Amino acid sequence: MPPLDPTVVPLTDVCLVLEGTYPYVQGGVSTWVHDLIRSLPELRFGLVHIGPEPAAYQGRRYALPENVVYLDDLYCREVVSGSSERAMSTASDARVRDDDVVGRSLLLRGLRRLQLDSDIDAQLLDDLGAGDLSVAELLRGSASFRLVRELYQQLAPGASFPDIFWHVRSMYLPLVRLLRKPAPQARRYHALCTGYAGLLAAVWSQRTDRPLILTEHGIYLRERALELYRTVWVRGNGDGRLCFDRATAAAVDALWMRFFRTLARCAYFRATAIVSLSEVSRRRQVEDGAPDDKTLVVPNGVDADALLARLGETRGKRVSERVRVGFVGRLVPIKDAVTFLRACAIAARWVDLGVRVIGPEDEDGDYASRCRRLAAELDLGDVVRFEGAQPIERIYPELDIVVLTSFSEGQPLVILEAGAAGLPVIASDVGACRELIYGRSELDRQLGPSGIITHLAAPVETAVAMMQLARNPELRARMGAIGRERVRRFYRHNGTIARYRALYEEADRPWPASAGA
Repeated sequence: MPPLDPTVVPLTDVCLVLEGTYPYVQGGVSTWVHDLIRSLPELRFGLVHIGPEPAAYQGRRYALPENVVYLDDLYCREVVSGSSERAMSTASDARVRDDDVVGRSLLLRGLRRLQLDSDIDAQLLDDLGAGDLSVAELLRGSASFRLVRELYQQLAPGASFPDIFWHVRSMYLPLVRLLRKPAPQARRYHALCTGYAGLLAAVWSQRTDRPLILTEHGIYLRERALELYRTVWVRGNGDGRLCFDRATAAAVDALWMRFFRTLARCAYFRATAIVSLSEVSRRRQVEDGAPDDKTLVVPNGVDADALLARLGETRGKRVSERVRVGFVGRLVPIKDAVTFLRACAIAARWVDLGVRVIGPEDEDGDYASRCRRLAAELDLGDVVRFEGAQPIERIYPELDIVVLTSFSEGQPLVILEAGAAGLPVIASDVGACRELIYGRSELDRQLGPSGIITHLAAPVETAVAMMQLARNPELRARMGAIGRERVRRFYRHNGTIARYRALYEEADRPWPASAGA
């Protein structure tokens, strides 16, 4: 599919605005997006994908369905050719020198409000959508420098000004680049997270007066908070010395969180429907500023019959007496495979385990290498196999227990797939994991547990759960049967698709009085 010509954008039924996911990252949200598009063949989809830079991805991981009209790639950081860069610089020099004009920039006024104003309104989205500030003006204009100085004086007066300066530029540069993009023609916009994608979709929705639906699989704001907490440049370099002084570290942390919180609130403000996958996540959205009356829960679903048909006759066949334990997911820090491997090392001392780490490793090669080194250090060479991504029929028929040790989740499709396959699950207490294993409603809870919930980053507790299930095949069978019944009764794929079809139809109706207010 050729790059999208911005002067000729076809009208679509739904413009999906994505960030760091489909079609370049395998699994998780990408699997969900691919399935949604294929399950609604009567709708024409446009895809806008926001990534950090062109070199971040190694090509598409999915063949786009026939009802995808276009794919437009936008980047927060983009290297332009020398001739283009010189032309941009020459054309913008005059505007940079005309500081009076730059000082009246509506976009610059909007960027100021993102950090200093607690009110979110239509005027803010209008200002951000003005697109009347160039990258050169942001980087070299004295009006933008005055804005950084004002932010420093009001929000971080005790911090290092040069550090605050560079971080504010890092926040605003992607927005200036993205907000200059014309709004694609669409009957509805659908953002798959808050952040840059949510803000851009909100601005486009405001520009075109077309509705916006927001779906959060994980809570973007909470995931960015976790990343900030774990970031070396804020917390230190591993030897006890901070990369910044403490005042600057705290100020940088607070600035980024204020920034991402405001981006989320802009998307919440404009959206007509704010979807989460679990009641836990819905409550967090409300805590983060989403109007309660706009929020709703639409859990994921799977086609259990189709999945079992794919598993076919290999289901249940054994090749050894070892209890087969599987980690199924991307090998990235947020999935915390380190805790999983440490738990395996503990449990393997007491029970005979065969462990498989299944999932793509190319998203964060350094973390994947770290996990392989850790497995060697823990003397797990005869226990653990790293297998990369596998088709579903090569996963669940060859497992007895599925384990997730994530720091953050929405509603893991892996738990639903394992349930449909009749496998018990051990999972950390994040997102919808507790609901999926213990039940979401009173009727659901009456079925009983389909696995075991553990605390975050708890290798000993996870190991104890593994040993409990490994030593008790009857318990595994009972929990697996409960998981299969739970999926069949409460997490049906056709129910999820029907709800989104209805959401798209409802979005075309006149907005309620509370929408955007």
